[in-house]
Amino acid sequence: MDFSSLNFPGGKSPDFGSNAAAPISLDLQKGFTLDLSKPNGASLSEVRVSLIWDPVIQGTDVDIDLSAFLLHNGKITSAADVVYFNTPKNGPASSYVLHSDDSRTGAEASGDDEDEWIQINLDRVPANVTSIVFVANIFNYQINNQTFGVVRSLARITDSATSKRLADFALSNDYATDSAIILGAVERQNGSWVFNTIGEGMMADLNGMLARFQ
Repeated sequence: MDFSSLNFPGGKSPDFGSNAAAPISLDLQKGFTLDLSKPNGASLSEVRVSLIWDPVIQGTDVDIDLSAFLLHNGKITSAADVVYFNTPKNGPASSYVLHSDDSRTGAEASGDDEDEWIQINLDRVPANVTSIVFVANIFNYQINNQTFGVVRSLARITDSATSKRLADFALSNDYATDSAIILGAVERQNGSWVFNTIGEGMMADLNGMLARFQ
């Protein structure tokens, strides 16, 4: 399955606003589990996973793409299981997945506002989708000789219904030599949902990460 044509120019993402609650701040580390439940124990209805970045050297463009893989017992079964900024808005997963469109430089949003995000309506995820894996990769990393070492970046988990920020995961110096990161996965657990961090960096493009789930 070849997804080499997935990267195309796109738009910019919206701003959550300044009234969002302060998140938990953590380094992205394998094995951390974030419970996606309300205080009363009910599951959240919608979550956003977002990416925020700025180049270390001002004036340098770095195009990072945030994508999601809709897994069926750990596997991608078709192109419809890949969600990225150019996924058709009326595509097969459009009833429960929304992508913000593309940020080509990280400069479209200001401060710590989201540059790219993917929103999941957890109530509508089909039963045969057992987990949703989120990945980030630098477009044209080989041509531009870029890794995550040239940006200051973090991943954010937000309760979309309330705009409450649940956690920020800093993409620390551990990824300074990597062009791609498997960030983590929203997964079913005991009738509810959790976000499990993976934090696996590699030198790869989107195809390279897809190969891990085929």
